[in-house]
Amino acid sequence: MRAGVQLAVRLAAASVIAVVLAMIVYLVFVRTALGQRFDNAVLLGSQEQSASSRSASASTLSRITKDSFAVVLVGIVIFGAVRRRIRLGIAAALGALIAVVGVDGLRRVILQRPFLIHTDTFGGTDNTFPSGHTATAIACALALVIVSPPAWRGICAVVAGSYAWLTAVQVQTATWHRPSDAIGAALLAFASVAMLAAVIALWRPIGIGRRFGDVPAFIVLAGIWIVTGIVSAVNAARVLHYLLAHDTALTPTPAVLDDAYHFSTNLTIMVVVTLLATLLLLLGPADLDEPVRQRQLQPEVEPQDSQT
Repeated sequence: MRAGVQLAVRLAAASVIAVVLAMIVYLVFVRTALGQRFDNAVLLGSQEQSASSRSASASTLSRITKDSFAVVLVGIVIFGAVRRRIRLGIAAALGALIAVVGVDGLRRVILQRPFLIHTDTFGGTDNTFPSGHTATAIACALALVIVSPPAWRGICAVVAGSYAWLTAVQVQTATWHRPSDAIGAALLAFASVAMLAAVIALWRPIGIGRRFGDVPAFIVLAGIWIVTGIVSAVNAARVLHYLLAHDTALTPTPAVLDDAYHFSTNLTIMVVVTLLATLLLLLGPADLDEPVRQRQLQPEVEPQDSQT
């Protein structure tokens, strides 16, 4: 099996797994009473945060518009064209576009949020599963990683990924979305971009590039993952203990709400970091859509008959 097919299979498999995980998140946190209690506890915990942080998050999120998204998509295509990989640029931008449009359609039509708990007590929001703003930021970050040369892929993952996971946190801080909305959107965005990358890997030639930026990137991503994992584990234990031990009609204490908020935001960062690291590992040194080098045909010189 040639390298392109192997890479395409890995990317496609990761895409399918991400979709399955997104559906599990939906079933656990949206379709069960305990999951909705946790989601709404986080929503109330977000409301307990300072007004300045909520306002700053909402202001930053308001800059993610259809126009700004279109500009980023055009930039990704241009980046691909500059690298002489126009098909890769188009595929990456298309993957991001499908992620955002698909998430919007799923939220509006298919993945409804039933009322399983006392929503008046636990708060609510018009936006629900999955988050369009999160999908936009993460899909664009992943698309940029796909288009980037292997040497700079790790750096792009950290820089663009930082904006992506901050956006996933801000939709919760601004009380625009619950944590399951952000995590589900991140998984679906990864699935879309990875699947389009698989198509390119299957269809176009693949080169091998240098990866001097991967090691520092993995160190940074691993450090972030470990720190957020420790913090989220401590907060999760306290939140789950409360939710399991108290009646559903009781509003959690401010301390529990704050724990729920910090658990969800740290867990969200862990998910985004994991997706970025997974994409880097899957791609490895592969340089997608390598230009086909035309051999320069030298004119054949006919041998001259020697005179005797």
